[in-house]
Amino acid sequence: MSLRLNSKSFRICVIGPGVVGQATGKGLHQKGFKVSFWGRGEEKVIALKNEGFPAYTLAEMQELPYNYDISMFTVSTPTVAGQVDLLPLKDAAIELGKKLKRLSGYHLIVVKSTVPPGTTENLVIPLIEKYSVKKVGRDFGACMNPEFLREKSAFEDFVNSRLVLIGEHDQKSGELLKRLYEPFNFPVVRVTIKEAEIQKYVHNLFNAVKISFFNEMRRACAKIGADADIIFPTVALSSEGLWNPTYGLKNLGPFEGMCLPKDTEAFLAWAEENDLDVPILKAAVGLNDSLKIKTVLKPLPVANGEVDTIAAPEYAV
Repeated sequence: MSLRLNSKSFRICVIGPGVVGQATGKGLHQKGFKVSFWGRGEEKVIALKNEGFPAYTLAEMQELPYNYDISMFTVSTPTVAGQVDLLPLKDAAIELGKKLKRLSGYHLIVVKSTVPPGTTENLVIPLIEKYSVKKVGRDFGACMNPEFLREKSAFEDFVNSRLVLIGEHDQKSGELLKRLYEPFNFPVVRVTIKEAEIQKYVHNLFNAVKISFFNEMRRACAKIGADADIIFPTVALSSEGLWNPTYGLKNLGPFEGMCLPKDTEAFLAWAEENDLDVPILKAAVGLNDSLKIKTVLKPLPVANGEVDTIAAPEYAV
């Protein structure tokens, strides 16, 4: 099977018809793509069949030819006992590899599941190569394409995405996935596979830390009888960290100046004096201290060709 020239004729198999898989598949279907679903759970597969979608269980798919251009992994990667469980993704990669062994022509695999950095290149691709007896970059392409969906509005979030992030094994892989998203007119950012994997975690971790920070400050407000529901919206207007989306993103080392170091340390001291636990603030002060400027001697050339030294600041990162 060769790649179809018209991207609308791409045949796509979504592996893992959960919240993400269904939002992705149904969103692509809405734009005219040919989408099928492949999953282990009979209940979800039956529900999709009742909606008119081609959907197959693992057993059903074993009996069918695998004539797709793109396979998207949207299987769950749950956290079990504090560790990510990659077994569902591993099993899916093995099954797909077996299918691709009998497939001629180029194929693209896309990992959309949230996975730790290195998973696509160190687990998924090697398994597919092993069971398909094919080579990535030659016989099949690979991309990491994280989702940014909320559970309660997954479909709406997919069709109204703020951006598409493509982590590509090579340019050919990235170009093909970019063509898939052309009908949506989403902004596209292309990076390496590992950069895409870690970006999704940074995305979620920032949201988690922001919620935890304001929960911490809510306790501080309650300590003095202040109304956090009045204070926080005002902070949203006044704090550059909230109204300027690029604030704090540059690699400039620790926060400095007249306000931030002074006020973080002062508030931390006040909290400790008043038996108020502020672990996020404490961690921020501790990290900043570890990044503070150190004075080191840096060699500089002088006119006679010899080397001189001056005291110069460097960030201890």
